[in-house]
Amino acid sequence: MSYPGYDKGPDPSAPAQPPPYSNVPPYGAPPPLLPSGGQFPTPSYGAAPIMPPNPQGYYPPYNEDPNRGPMGYAPQQVILVSPPPAKEIDYLGYSIFTLLCCCLPLGIVALVYSIQTRDANRAGNTAQAQRSSRMARIFNNTALGVGIVVLIVWVAVVITISLSAFNHY
Repeated sequence: MSYPGYDKGPDPSAPAQPPPYSNVPPYGAPPPLLPSGGQFPTPSYGAAPIMPPNPQGYYPPYNEDPNRGPMGYAPQQVILVSPPPAKEIDYLGYSIFTLLCCCLPLGIVALVYSIQTRDANRAGNTAQAQRSSRMARIFNNTALGVGIVVLIVWVAVVITISLSAFNHY
């Protein structure tokens, strides 16, 4: 079953022609608003520009007068004052030592507080720098104490095992 005229369509190898050009603005846009001479008058030196009539209900921005144009403001000076940096001790070297040599978990916590102290010092936040510095010192001292106790216990265990092995023979 075939349809009459089915084989007689446009040639698919031929390029499609674009639609014809139209002088009508797309979507029915209104023509531009010009005064009765076709051009806006040029303002003279020192005169405010003449604003075109706008029957569409244009509302100017809050700082623009439709009769005088944008209002100028006197330049303002902005002074940025950075807070003075805090001078709290950050115990960073002590934290790295306790991290590597004494007690790893407590050394990590002490290192985090040391970095927070350094950041608070740079931001000028003295209260936060004091809290973080105090916590870093506490965790560093605790890690050093734990490390010393573990070292003493380890030496005692090694000596005890060595003496018992020596007395056995």
